[in-house]
Amino acid sequence: MITIIGPGSLGLFFAAKFWQKCRDVYILDYKEERARLINEKGISLKEQGKIQKAYPQASTDPLKLGKQKYILILVKSFQTKAILKNLVKLCDSNTLVLTLQNGIGAGDILSEVISANNLALGVTMHGANKKNDTTVIHAGEGDTIIGKINDHEVDSRLLDICKLFQESGLTCKVVEDILPFLWKKLIVNVGINPITALCGIRNGAILKDKRLLELQSILVYEAYKVMEKQGVNIGLDKGQILEFVKKVCKDTSENISSMLQDRLCKKETEIDFINGAIVKMGKALGIETPANMIMNNMIKFFTSVGWSFENLSLDFFWLHT
Repeated sequence: MITIIGPGSLGLFFAAKFWQKCRDVYILDYKEERARLINEKGISLKEQGKIQKAYPQASTDPLKLGKQKYILILVKSFQTKAILKNLVKLCDSNTLVLTLQNGIGAGDILSEVISANNLALGVTMHGANKKNDTTVIHAGEGDTIIGKINDHEVDSRLLDICKLFQESGLTCKVVEDILPFLWKKLIVNVGINPITALCGIRNGAILKDKRLLELQSILVYEAYKVMEKQGVNIGLDKGQILEFVKKVCKDTSENISSMLQDRLCKKETEIDFINGAIVKMGKALGIETPANMIMNNMIKFFTSVGWSFENLSLDFFWLHT
């Protein structure tokens, strides 16, 4: 039994893929109407020109779902605190909780109620765009990597959930130390998400503009410097990680980043857990990260006042008369 908390783009995607292989797939939502729609219509997954249907059970009541063997956390990172109360109702002493959330910091919040033995972290490079509450488009293929931090005796439950990914047609592997992979994904998000959100473009469009590529390189290099100071080794130098970020842009060229999706839906973004996390860690280490600070502040500014310039008073600008 596996419950997915967070029926956003990736939540719907993984629920649909898992359901093709395993019927014991559940979704915990906080919106009654959305849960009702999922139960009535199922999930439509558009992938490689075809539409697959899946019918996982959705509920807003964790007690109706019962204790779970696995729980996959896919809410926005800033929503993590809000799910803790319902999360514990799904867990017993053997439940494995796996988070594939963006950025760095959500795992620390989950650890407030989940023991280190029962908490796993991971990254996924899949891209998905949610068309509506029951329809999702698979917009980018990628690996999923899961593990714990310095887990030299790999948890057998991780191998089991990895097998579920694989049998659902998804590339997945278990590693002994997930921390380098979390940083690698964080740097990808640092170099893609805020640019796409501010400019209103798909991932691949960054590659078409020299100015955006220059900005991307600065953001990536600042994050890499912070990571090095933290003592984390991802096995790539800063030039190689920049090329990897560009490759992700190419491989997910048609994807609408999660941060841009948030902008389009006029929702809060995960900037605090991505570029904001780099700024916070940089300050603690005495490392300046001006480009990340600017991106963090700009995203938060537009989130607070609205993304349409038509909604802004001239009082927001210095060049007013």
